[in-house]
Amino acid sequence: MTEYRPNDPIEEDQIDLVALAKKIWSKRKRIAKFTLLFAIVGLLVALLSPVSYTTSSVFIPNSTSDKTPSGLSSLASLAGVDLSSASGSEISPVLYPKILESASFKRQVLNIGLFHAGDSISFKDYILNQPKTVGSVINKYTLGLPGTIKSLFSANTDTVAESLEDGEILTISQRESELFEQLNEVIAIAINEKERYIELTVTLGDPKIAAIVAKECEKLLQARVIMLKIKQSTELLNYVEARYEEKKADMHAAQNRLANFKDRNYSISNSSFGNQLTRLEQDYQMASAIFQEVAKQLEQVKLQVSKDTPVFSIIKPVVVPTEKSAPKRSLILVIWIFLGLVVTIGYTLIEDPLKEIVKQIKS
Repeated sequence: MTEYRPNDPIEEDQIDLVALAKKIWSKRKRIAKFTLLFAIVGLLVALLSPVSYTTSSVFIPNSTSDKTPSGLSSLASLAGVDLSSASGSEISPVLYPKILESASFKRQVLNIGLFHAGDSISFKDYILNQPKTVGSVINKYTLGLPGTIKSLFSANTDTVAESLEDGEILTISQRESELFEQLNEVIAIAINEKERYIELTVTLGDPKIAAIVAKECEKLLQARVIMLKIKQSTELLNYVEARYEEKKADMHAAQNRLANFKDRNYSISNSSFGNQLTRLEQDYQMASAIFQEVAKQLEQVKLQVSKDTPVFSIIKPVVVPTEKSAPKRSLILVIWIFLGLVVTIGYTLIEDPLKEIVKQIKS
């Protein structure tokens, strides 16, 4: 009869763990050497990594928009504009990151004018003129090696990407796409849905340039939100302004016809003259009444556009940062030491099985 011992599997697991621990301990010198090597590389990366500064802007979007008057809704329907879906609704802050991701917005950011090193340049030229540091090169070919290898196989200066935006197809070159990727590392936006505020941050090596870019990005983002919010009411405004000019011209034409008729027939007082004069006066009065009504509608639409225009309350304005935000040298060093331990211990544990597999392949 076989005796059942429930502790046997646990003892076997303990033996395996002890064997692994002994194997690691036997290779402790090699582990220490390679970990020290990783620590040296991490120290070099930490010391040679470029210093960067982060500045931010915190603001809250407010809107004075209320319900659209029924008269404007009917007028908008004549112009082919649906104000009911736009007025009183807000551009959700959750969509703000999508605005930052758009190609047209990034092009506007790259065209921001800067005054750097005594010259007026664009932000695009500023990025292209930034020298590569030793630390960034080391990081690129170590921790960033997978991405570097991927870019070598996918890089092609002749390829283009196409983006459909606002009914227009935008063609983006490979070089421009690379600049857009760099902007993703420079500009970030955070949304606090509970408190309903937006924080826009910019990180660059020059604190003054970072502050300028952050302020301009804030203006561009707010302008884009305003444009989207008042798009439909602006279309209605353009329609009413065109009708206003037409009715104004009609009124002036009727007024001129009445005046010319009176001038030509100043001394005539027969019935035919009176009938024609009455008709011309009625035409002028009707044209004037229509013009006055359109003018009233124009003022209402202008007021509606003003109501639909969101107002942004700046909670934390952009300031020139005085303290660096990166690199965090101690954290970089700890990461590299940890990476060295993981890589070296992992290789130690799979070294013998790996050699056995290679041996079997060769045989």
